Amino acid sequence: MSQPKKTLKQRFQGMFGKRFRAGGYSAAASAIVIAIAVLLNLMVGSLPTTTTQIDLTDQAIYSLSDQTKRIAASLDKDVTLYLICNTGNEDTTVQRLLQRYADLSDHIKVEIMDPFVNPTFLDSYELDVSRLYENSVLVDCEGRYRLVGYDEIFVTSYDMDYYSYNYVTSTSFNGESVLTSAIHYVSSDDLPKVYTLTGHGETALDDRITEILSQDNFESDSLSLLSEESVPEDAAAIIINAPSTDLSQDEADMLIAYLENGGSIALLTSYMDADAMPNLKQVTASMGLTTETGIIIEGERNMRLTRYPHYILPTIASHDITSALAEAGYYILTPLAQPLVETEDSSASITWLLTTSDSAYAKQAALSMTTTEKEDGDTDGPFNVAALSENGGKLFWVTSDTLLDSYVDSAVSGANSNLFMNALNYMCAQEESISIRAKSLDSETLIVPQSEATLWSVVMIGIIPVGLVILGMLIWIRRKRR
Repeated sequence: MSQPKKTLKQRFQGMFGKRFRAGGYSAAASAIVIAIAVLLNLMVGSLPTTTTQIDLTDQAIYSLSDQTKRIAASLDKDVTLYLICNTGNEDTTVQRLLQRYADLSDHIKVEIMDPFVNPTFLDSYELDVSRLYENSVLVDCEGRYRLVGYDEIFVTSYDMDYYSYNYVTSTSFNGESVLTSAIHYVSSDDLPKVYTLTGHGETALDDRITEILSQDNFESDSLSLLSEESVPEDAAAIIINAPSTDLSQDEADMLIAYLENGGSIALLTSYMDADAMPNLKQVTASMGLTTETGIIIEGERNMRLTRYPHYILPTIASHDITSALAEAGYYILTPLAQPLVETEDSSASITWLLTTSDSAYAKQAALSMTTTEKEDGDTDGPFNVAALSENGGKLFWVTSDTLLDSYVDSAVSGANSNLFMNALNYMCAQEESISIRAKSLDSETLIVPQSEATLWSVVMIGIIPVGLVILGMLIWIRRKRR
């Protein structure tokens, strides 16, 4: 008996029904997967870059320090970071860093300002045109502003290589330091004021240190106590930089009274004989500190410059002032230092910040010495060359008058000036500004000898690919035999 003929619909359903049903399920599943992927992308896109982007750069240039996070968290005013550049010419490194700041606080906004699109925008700001490079950042908070030049974010230095007598260039990324400082500046109502004492042959602070003071949000001015009845009330700290003559008794009394009322002094001194500068020593003695006779010679070779045993690289103690430098592996250089000691009747809390090795000795002949070798009468170390005394007021004292000398400071990559600024920030209760250092962009290069390069070329180009081919053939033969 013949089978009834199937209709076209029945044939279509018989041949393709199952396939269409399976295809429909696959299409629906694909649509669901795509929808989930789109949803996840939208969710991830709304997350801050600190969550979605991992900083894999050598020096972690996109990773912000705890100091920056504390300043951002404490903001109660809106701060806008304007990236000044032509559209399409944005520096991706600067742009990513700015976005990291925006992710830290709802009070921080980032905007790209194209001066060609909005030519009148900068008219309301009084800016140093010489620093107005493309990809500079204008930090604004309710009309208080600071321009962070592109040359401040990427700092190029030229150092002399004394072996080849050629200049070596190096580039550092200083973005976090200058941007955090600018945010702190524009959002602060009051800035600490420091005075530099004059009238005693003090060494003037060079422009480099004055610029660092400004970057760390200090107002600075000179001060002659000869025409004053007391230290100005707005003095957050006084800098006394290597005086060559003594204070008067009236000046000493004013500084002692200033310290007793909670003031702060940063003191750098050159070598003083036992009877030298008695009035200045009255001031330091009020804080429980004085000096011993002698110029320190470091006997430990790893703690001095090679040919200059009186150029000491002292051990750095653990303290808020010094810890960031010590942890980063920096050295402090203190030439021609003199021993610091505590007075017998001291009631101050003293922290020894920089200390020599046990192998150090103090030359009693001091500046008239004819040899750096140890002689009879020289006293044995270890010695302290920097201290912080806290006794109502605060005294930071380093017995090396060239601590801030540009040559000495550059020999230790600016660690000396960082130590000094950290001390000022600590004494002026600006701990959040302590030591946000620049990060080097000079990547280290891995040098592979020619013999090893040949070996690894053979391994990567020959052995591994051939091994994979053989493994594939073995798997294919095994499956073929089944």
